[in-house]
Amino acid sequence: MRPPYHVVNLRSRGGDTARRWPRLFDALAARGIIGDYALTRSRGHGYELAKNALEQGHDTIIAVGGDGTIFEVVNAVIDAGAAGSVSIGTIPMGSGKDVARCLNMYRPPQAMRAIQEGHVRDIDVGRVEAVDNHGRPLVKHFLLEASAGWVPEISAAVPTGLKRFGDTFPYLLSAAMKLAGPMGRDFIVQVDNDFYDGRYNTISVHNMEYWGGDLRAAPGARPDDGLLDVIRWADLGRRAVLSAVQGQRKGGRHLCMDGVDHHQARTISLASGKRTALDLDGEQAGYLPARISVVPAAIRFLAPPEPRASA
Repeated sequence: MRPPYHVVNLRSRGGDTARRWPRLFDALAARGIIGDYALTRSRGHGYELAKNALEQGHDTIIAVGGDGTIFEVVNAVIDAGAAGSVSIGTIPMGSGKDVARCLNMYRPPQAMRAIQEGHVRDIDVGRVEAVDNHGRPLVKHFLLEASAGWVPEISAAVPTGLKRFGDTFPYLLSAAMKLAGPMGRDFIVQVDNDFYDGRYNTISVHNMEYWGGDLRAAPGARPDDGLLDVIRWADLGRRAVLSAVQGQRKGGRHLCMDGVDHHQARTISLASGKRTALDLDGEQAGYLPARISVVPAAIRFLAPPEPRASA
C-alpha cells in the first residue's frame, strides 16, 4: 500500500511541534507509515497541501498538528468530493487535540497505531452555510464544534506563544482576561422546529464531547449518531461563567446549571443583530447568519474501534 501523505504544521502548540518533528518522523518511518509530507507555512496552507495531495492521487492524508490542521484537511477532502474514497488521520501535536481525544487516540503512539492498523470509522461532520467577511456565501465543515458569542472569542484571543503551555490553561487565562468585558448578545436560534429569541453568552453546536482541551462541553455527544448537540448558554454573570467552566472540567456538570440548555438536533439556524463571527473547531470561519446541519457518516477517519460498553 502507498504510505500516507502527511500535512505537518510545525507551528502547532506554539511552535513546539517543530522541536518534536525529527523524532516523530523517525517514529513514523520505523512503523513504515510515512511517505511524502509537506510543511504548512501559514493558516489555510494545510488546505492547499491536502488538495495538492489529492490531485497527486494520495488516498490517505494525515494531519500532524492540532484541531485546526485537521479542520483544513477535512475541508479539502470534502470540497474535492473525495470523502468517500480517502481516509483521514491525525498525529495529535497541537495545543488543541480534542478530535484525537474524542476518538480515543490522544497520544501520538495511539494515533500511529490506528494508522498502522488501518481501522476506519465513518464519522459525521457538521455543514455550515454562512457568509464571509464580505457577505458572500460560504460553506465549511467541522468535526468538533461550531459556536458563536463570547466563548469562541476567547479562543480567538489566545496568544500563539501561550499555546505551548498546555491544552486548557491558555484558554482559561484568556477567559479570565475577558471577564471584565460584556459577555452577552441577542441571538435568534432555530433548533429543528423550535425557535428561541433572547440574549445569550454563547450558542455552541457539538459533534463531539470536548473543546478547549479537557473541557467536556457536550457529554454524550457522539460523532456517529447522525445528531448534533446544541447548548444555549444564557447571558450568565461572571460567577456563573466560572462555575460553567469548572462544570465542564468536572465531566459536564454545567448542564445541570440554570441557564444552560441542551438539545439534540439535525438542523440549527443562527442569527444576530450584531456582527458575529463563527468559530469552527477553534478556527474563525465566517459570520452569521448561518445554517448548520449534520452530514451523517461523511468522512473516513483512521481511529481505534469504539470501546464497547460494559455489560
